[in-house]
Amino acid sequence: MPRIAPLTDFDSVRSIISQLCIFGGVTDAQLTTIFRRLELWILQAGEILFKKGDEPMHVYIVKSGKIDLNLTENGKIVHKHDIQVGECCGEASLMSMHKHTATAIAAVDSEVMVLSRNALIGLKHEDLQLFALLMMNLARELARRLYLTDQMLLEAKANKSGDQRHLIL
Repeated sequence: MPRIAPLTDFDSVRSIISQLCIFGGVTDAQLTTIFRRLELWILQAGEILFKKGDEPMHVYIVKSGKIDLNLTENGKIVHKHDIQVGECCGEASLMSMHKHTATAIAAVDSEVMVLSRNALIGLKHEDLQLFALLMMNLARELARRLYLTDQMLLEAKANKSGDQRHLIL
């Protein structure tokens, strides 16, 4: 279980959160509003952040360390992605309200900033404009990932068939 600690120094994380696509277009004042809602989770190497099948409750932003995102396929673990400092995960499950489809494990000792579903709902009541901007940014990021997945599937299909005509839509 991660250890939860207060996140008190905005300047120490400003550069991380200001670069995230999900916080694109927000003002410094709005970043401060978001910062006040973040928690810091401290994980040791090998500790689980969330498991496949867990209910989505948070957006996770890596402050330090690295998180491995793994899928389970026919009883085998398949490495999907390394979540590095300044990257986030969990937002797709949170937005879709579907259980997590992967397991996230700290590859090394890591610190993760966490924005809870409850914090987002609270933001909706405090600053509807900021909430709407975050939702739009999240939707845009998910659409970008869907596009990249489509491209990978098309490329895999073309490589399998050896016929590039399959790439024409």
